[in-house]
Amino acid sequence: MEADTNPDTQLKIVSFLNTYKFKIEPDTVLACEPRDDAGPAPEISALPPVSDISSDPSLQLSPDDDGPPPSGPMMATMAAASVLNKSVANKSVLNKASLNKNKNKNKNKNKNKSTMDGASLGVSQLLPSFELRRLHQQPSRNAYTAARRFTWEMLDILPPPGPDFTRLETTVMLSMQRRDRERMRRLPDIQIESTISVAEFTRSLHIEDLGGFEQTEGLFQAILTACEYVGLIYKSQFNRLRPNQFEPMLRPLLAVPVHESYPSNHSFQCFSIAFAFATILPEHPATDELARIAQNVAENREWAGLHYPSDTLAGRDLARRFAPYLHDAFGPLFQAVHDEWV
Repeated sequence: MEADTNPDTQLKIVSFLNTYKFKIEPDTVLACEPRDDAGPAPEISALPPVSDISSDPSLQLSPDDDGPPPSGPMMATMAAASVLNKSVANKSVLNKASLNKNKNKNKNKNKNKSTMDGASLGVSQLLPSFELRRLHQQPSRNAYTAARRFTWEMLDILPPPGPDFTRLETTVMLSMQRRDRERMRRLPDIQIESTISVAEFTRSLHIEDLGGFEQTEGLFQAILTACEYVGLIYKSQFNRLRPNQFEPMLRPLLAVPVHESYPSNHSFQCFSIAFAFATILPEHPATDELARIAQNVAENREWAGLHYPSDTLAGRDLARRFAPYLHDAFGPLFQAVHDEWV
C-alpha cells in the first residue's frame, strides 16, 4: 500500500512532524510532547480531519492490529507515524538498490575476470565438503584398520621430541627472543600471517590482480581450509604443549592459539600449497618461490614464540605425506588449475 502523494496532505504531515518530537522504537514511531523550540502549535485544521484519515486507505490501520481502533488525536498521531514509517521504508529500499548497483559496478570493473559458480569444482571459501567426503571415502590400505581410522589420519609422522630436546628448542627460542631488531623486523609479516590468506601465494605468482585464475585461487583457499581441518586431527593426537607453556620466560608476539602445538598448521598448510602447485606445474619457476614463502611463514611462527622448530619440520613432513591424498580428493580442481596455466 503506497503513501498518499497529495501535496496538501504531505504538507500537513510535515507541519505535524515539525511540531512534535517522536520516539523511535524498533517497530513503531511514538509521538511525544510538543517541542519547546517548535513555536506555537498548529491549528487543528493543519491536520487531516479524523473522518478523512478513516476514509484514506493509506492511513488506515491493519485489521490484524489488536484492540479497538483509536480515534481523535490518537488516530491522527498513529496515521502520521504510519506515513513516516512507509516513507522511511521506501527510502531504505532505494538505498539498498543503489548499494547493489554500486556492488555490481565494482564487480564489473575488471572485465578480464570470468564469472564462475561457487559450487563448481569445489571452489569456495567455505569448507570443501565434496573434497573432504572423497577423503573419507578413500579405503584404508590396511583392512584391519579401515573401520577404525582413515589412512590419511594414520600417516607415519614422527612424534614430538621428548622434554630434553624440547628444553634445547626453548633455549634457542629464548635467544631468538633477545634479538629484538630481527623480531621487530618480522613483526608486520607475523601479524599479517596470523590468518593465512590466498594473497600470500597469488602475489608471488603475479596473478593477484589478474582475471582468469579463479581456479588457482579457489584451489589454494580449499587447501588452506582442508589442511586446517586435517592438521587439528594430528595436533589432538600428539597433544604437545605450546612453547610458552613449557618455558614461561617466552613472551609470544601474538595471542597463543588454544589448540596444541605439534605439528605447525601454518607449516602444513603453506607447504601443502607449494607441493600441490609443484605437482600441477613442476617446471614452473614459481614452485621454488612458493616453497620459500611456506618456509618463511613457518619460521615467522617460531620468531613469534608460537611454535618450536620441530613443529615446523613436522608440518612440512605432514604436507609431503598428505600430498597424494590431497591430489586424489581435489583431482578435478588440480586439472582445472593446470588448464588455466597451460
